[in-house]
Amino acid sequence: MLTKETFRSGLLLASLLCLASAAESSDALHATHGMGTGPVVAAAEPAAISAQALGKEVAGRPFADPPLIRSRNKRLDVKLIPTATPVTISGKRVNARVYGVSAFGRHYPPAFMPPTLVVDPGDNLKVWLINKLGEPTNLHTHGFFVSPMGNQDNIFVDLSQQRQFLYNYFLPPQLEPGSYWYHPHYHPLVEEQVFGGLSGFIYVRGLENLLPVSLQGISQHFLGLKDYQVNARHTIPKNNINSDAPTTRTINGQVQPVLTLKPGETQLWHIGNLSADIWYHLAMPGFTFTVIGEDANPVDRTWSASTLLMPPAKRFDVLVQATNPGTHALKTLEMSTGPAGDNYPETLLATVKVKGRSQSPAQLPETIKPMDDLSKAVITRQRVFTLTEDNTGFFINGSMFNANQVDATPVIGTVEEWVFRNATQEMHPIHIHVNDAQIMSVNGVAQTARSWVDTFPIPYAGTANGGTSRPGEVVVRIKFRQFVGPYVFHCHILAHEDQGMMTIINVTSPNSE
Repeated sequence: MLTKETFRSGLLLASLLCLASAAESSDALHATHGMGTGPVVAAAEPAAISAQALGKEVAGRPFADPPLIRSRNKRLDVKLIPTATPVTISGKRVNARVYGVSAFGRHYPPAFMPPTLVVDPGDNLKVWLINKLGEPTNLHTHGFFVSPMGNQDNIFVDLSQQRQFLYNYFLPPQLEPGSYWYHPHYHPLVEEQVFGGLSGFIYVRGLENLLPVSLQGISQHFLGLKDYQVNARHTIPKNNINSDAPTTRTINGQVQPVLTLKPGETQLWHIGNLSADIWYHLAMPGFTFTVIGEDANPVDRTWSASTLLMPPAKRFDVLVQATNPGTHALKTLEMSTGPAGDNYPETLLATVKVKGRSQSPAQLPETIKPMDDLSKAVITRQRVFTLTEDNTGFFINGSMFNANQVDATPVIGTVEEWVFRNATQEMHPIHIHVNDAQIMSVNGVAQTARSWVDTFPIPYAGTANGGTSRPGEVVVRIKFRQFVGPYVFHCHILAHEDQGMMTIINVTSPNSE
């Protein structure tokens, strides 16, 4: 098993490239650049929560959305304050690692499910990250199509205790509407910080406007899927997190909340797996999910699904339409991520009650927005990335994450084809920063993509005829648009990322040598 001290090497090559941003020197305060560049100082163990203060978990309360903080006049200025503190999760007191949030003169106290940040394409989003966590941290705006350098989606920022950094995102006018999320990305502390509660939604408005007029005013809900475990001190653990252990699954920090729809009503649900390690396989008998967006990409053609497979980091924007009065179960099905992976029992997530006055069901859309189809694109290069693991860690092309190594240098404006081969006995969800990917084939079977995606599972290795092992395989195509600079792709089972399954790519200009 890798230790946190493994990654104490000198400054990241990629972080040196990030220093080119002029905005960084003027707007950032008290931050260094690197990723695990020195000894990781562990936060102090919090005091145990007493039996008198513990409280009791309460299931079945009315569903509550996270608070929404909306941009005003094309701007949103917000303070995110990560801290280690007790919070209440569905009636139970727990030591967690969570965000306090301030915006527009209002403070939102630390909570297991922080506010959703709501912006428009073309907005300026400024986030002051003020670290009171007791250990280094930083911020990743998962799925954003923005620069990976300077003060934008720069995951190489090293923010030590009681220090702050201004992330200053200039959202492109062409930024796709849909569900994004924010979470730390400080290597190798990502798993413990996200598992502790440090994750929340970002929503980019505009998806509603792509719907038929009859659906543009419907109710919307955010369903943030997060789980937690506690130790004897009623603290969410930081070390030796076991994703295969019994866990409490929540929606927005609620245990089995109750949602309500009227017969015939259509709602828009933004569903995100904002957890560190575990998967969800959603089902709701009596309903279908009509998918209109995947990973914050509006789909070319909608599809109706009885289940949604959601590895860590996956998001779907879906329409749900009620039929007759009754009570339904939103659950995650029993599933396995592979012989070497995790096994999850079927678990009730929420109760959905259909009651009240009936209304005429709206006609659901068949198309949303045309996609940039890369199936006929000119491919400048093919790269192969093989995923392996053993009892020392997780590997890409035989190497653990190397803080001083760039493993690919695509050229801006080109399209490359990447082949991911999984030689392990568990699925790995790959997440690519900045530029999304189009799925071309899975295990040799051609796929007709309906949108680009930023997170996709790689099947585990199977046995071919004759008994030989055959890696699972996914082929994708990526168009490197607009932004140069270094960023990463990695397995979004965050324990695997922290233990080596991540690599750096650096997108270059055509004239770079």
